[in-house]
Amino acid sequence: MCERLIRLLSELPSAEPDAARSEQIRVRCRTRLARQAPGASASSARAPGGRTAQLWQPLIAILGVAYLTEVIVQALRIYRLS
Repeated sequence: MCERLIRLLSELPSAEPDAARSEQIRVRCRTRLARQAPGASASSARAPGGRTAQLWQPLIAILGVAYLTEVIVQALRIYRLS
């Protein structure tokens, strides 16, 4: 680095957290946490009734098995073992 750039960088003020902004974030987080029902998980908060999660998990498992099966079939075809 050139001397001029190093000098300019050394003159910059050091970064310090904004205390007011930090306090606002803390208050928002505490408010949101207080609003949540006790014992409620993050996934049930996003999906009312938990039905979405119950639907997607088996679907993803089925698609994963189908994909793995197709990979094995293609590998057997390539190596002419079928």
